[in-house]
Amino acid sequence: MNVQSPALKASSAPSPPPAAAGLTSAEARQRLQEAGANTVAEDTAHPLERILSKFWAPVPWMLEAAIVLQLVLGEYLEAGAVVFLLAFNAALGFFQEQSAQATLDALKSRLAVTASALRDGAWRVLPAPELVKGDVVKLSLGAVVPADVRLVDGSVLVDQSTLTGESVPAEAGPGFETYAGALIQRGEAVAQVTATGAATKFGRSAELIRTAHVESTEQKAIFRVVLNLAIFNGGVTLLLIGYAVHLAMPLAQIAQLVLVAVLASIPAALPSMFTLAATVGARAAARRGVLPTRLSALDEAAGMDVLCADKTGTLTQNALSVTACRPLAGFQ
Repeated sequence: MNVQSPALKASSAPSPPPAAAGLTSAEARQRLQEAGANTVAEDTAHPLERILSKFWAPVPWMLEAAIVLQLVLGEYLEAGAVVFLLAFNAALGFFQEQSAQATLDALKSRLAVTASALRDGAWRVLPAPELVKGDVVKLSLGAVVPADVRLVDGSVLVDQSTLTGESVPAEAGPGFETYAGALIQRGEAVAQVTATGAATKFGRSAELIRTAHVESTEQKAIFRVVLNLAIFNGGVTLLLIGYAVHLAMPLAQIAQLVLVAVLASIPAALPSMFTLAATVGARAAARRGVLPTRLSALDEAAGMDVLCADKTGTLTQNALSVTACRPLAGFQ
């Protein structure tokens, strides 16, 4: 049996040009400390912080106000029921999102990217997060580009559809710049890292998405319903107060009547029903291969009237195919 020595294997790797001699381990460690890991920041809030956030929004505030009012009136059983609905609503949303996040984390661990980098004059297989600007990496068939790079030697066919949406791969040679997340479909090349982590094109796009926070359509719908109910019940309450004053009722009884009327205007079970319906929808979508990480995501998608996309490759399977054959006139 013929077994190659590690030295022979290392020598079989393509030799980088003199301009891209790679980094030493000391230089790489220093740059890693200065620039940070080659990763994109994610929202990694503590589970306790995430579940507490479920109690900090306009709709939970109304339920919490209902609890306070019921405690003031001495309706402890009713207050306990609203507490249960509030806790059920928060727990349902938290566990559904936690389950989706756990599935995503498992997928990420299976898709962990490694890179063949030139360190101390020898090719080494490194985790992608350890790459730094200036590293020399080898790109070969089937590899995922681990950072933004500029090719210095060789030629490859690179698929950049994950970022640019271009459905046709591009031929790339020395001087060509490609981005983190691109896929090498043919050839082999040596490239030098030009940006890592949040400084990459992909990282900057991900940061824009991560920091874009808007109130969900579901929250707006619930708030609108509750606001309309509050306006209507407010008018009814004013009429009740006027009638109570006309009857010369004691002030304590009028105050109690107002508290009951205000409490009746808060639909305590409404948020839980919205969350339960969203959870059922998320589970149905998951069975079809869709993994929503937020319960409001499906509602947001269903509420779109127009979807604008700059490239067809962003939405399709990124593969050309013949859909129909039509002969010219006079031919069969």
